[in-house]
Amino acid sequence: MIAEAVTWSALQAVAEVIGAIAVVASLVYLAIQVRQNTRAVRAATYDAMVRSSADFLDPLIRDGSLARLFESNVFYQSRQGTLEPWLWEAWRTVMLSYFHPPGIRAWWEDRRTAYSEPFRQFLETSEPPSVRIRTTQEMEPRSSARRPAETDET
Repeated sequence: MIAEAVTWSALQAVAEVIGAIAVVASLVYLAIQVRQNTRAVRAATYDAMVRSSADFLDPLIRDGSLARLFESNVFYQSRQGTLEPWLWEAWRTVMLSYFHPPGIRAWWEDRRTAYSEPFRQFLETSEPPSVRIRTTQEMEPRSSARRPAETDET
């Protein structure tokens, strides 16, 4: 009878150890799954941003108000922690490069109330970035030669 009791005790102890190992293995598996899911969500967010920028690229170049809307979206994505820090820094540099020239500042004064207070505060308290992104007009080659359609001859 004592031998049976020891055997049952030993089996019970082994079962408890196996159960504890199973719980630890389950927790490790869950942690791995959460980590992979987080990576997948970040990748999907990045992909959506790239697709958004590609879809909006042409209209953004043509319409500055759309560019500002996209930039405010990037701002809120960064505040929610869905953007990688390096991606936020890249967009931050672009936003601040376009915000600080005097013409934009004048435009901003007329339209600032269309944006949320946190976004306004972010822009208005910012310093110009150390590296400035040139506008498309600044990148166009300047030519002193006039085009044939622009001549004074009629």
